[in-house]
Amino acid sequence: MLEDRRQEILRTLVEEYIKTGEPVSSRTIAELSNLGVSAATIRNELAALEDDGYVVQPHTSAGRVPTASAYRYYVDHLGPSRLRSATQAKIASFFDSVQLELTKLLKATSRLLADVTQLPSVVVAPSVVGERIRDVHLVHLTPEVILTMVISENGRVVQDKLRLDAPISADELEEVEEVVTQAAVGVRIGSKVEIDPKRREALTSRVREASDAVIRVVDNAAASGSDVFVGGTQQLASVWEDLSEVQRVLEVVEREAMILNILARAPGTSVLIGAELPVTDVDMAVVSGTYEAGTASGRVGVIGPMRMNYRRVISAVEEVSRELEDRIQQ
Repeated sequence: MLEDRRQEILRTLVEEYIKTGEPVSSRTIAELSNLGVSAATIRNELAALEDDGYVVQPHTSAGRVPTASAYRYYVDHLGPSRLRSATQAKIASFFDSVQLELTKLLKATSRLLADVTQLPSVVVAPSVVGERIRDVHLVHLTPEVILTMVISENGRVVQDKLRLDAPISADELEEVEEVVTQAAVGVRIGSKVEIDPKRREALTSRVREASDAVIRVVDNAAASGSDVFVGGTQQLASVWEDLSEVQRVLEVVEREAMILNILARAPGTSVLIGAELPVTDVDMAVVSGTYEAGTASGRVGVIGPMRMNYRRVISAVEEVSRELEDRIQQ
């Protein structure tokens, strides 16, 4: 851990660089900090911080800029922070007034978080595993292909296509839907669904075979991936000035598997900076937090440059996570 004076110099430098995006001089640090030491003393301390890998000097006559290590130290030693009352009120008002089923709520939440942070945001839906099945619907796409829709108690829909070995009539499909629904409703997703043996024995061979095939699809609903909702991608160009950097970040945001990997962290608030992310050569940091939804959990996150306002973003992510969790559990 850094001694108190170097820690204060580093804090001042990071916060000023976050604010301005310009190299920070020793004179500026002397004016902004409460250390009461000369610019010369601060220059000596900056040289030591540079040796330790916390700051770099773009060119000889310039001030210093923080490295990824500086941002990590800064985040790890942040004191508690609160959002401005207007932002808190905006978040609270949204969750007090919104009346949406879960999928639409999560999508709207991604837009809210992007709005209050002015950065791209991501909301990952909780897994459907463990939710009880509320309904099953079957839709003819072609005589041999049907669309299966498993609807959970929270209104989540898991869809899949099923190709049967032979065509099935509308009347037969209606009977299959009735049989499967009777067997599946109330069963937790991830648990095995079974048709009553006597009911199954009474079915025609065609309906029995189709029902068994649909049951296998219902049983596989637990393997469906989590939905990912991204908000604020239109802000990329204003956040990252380098268009090539914008393109690299956009590629990450558009890859669902990458987003899930980045946000698949332990419960609580997580901050990943630069090389800590599973991407290379991208000026990026991700702040994310957990929310509980019954027996499962999801995550909300904000994607920004390493020069993001960590205090504000962490507070926003934690506030939105808490409010979203409360709204879901009402």
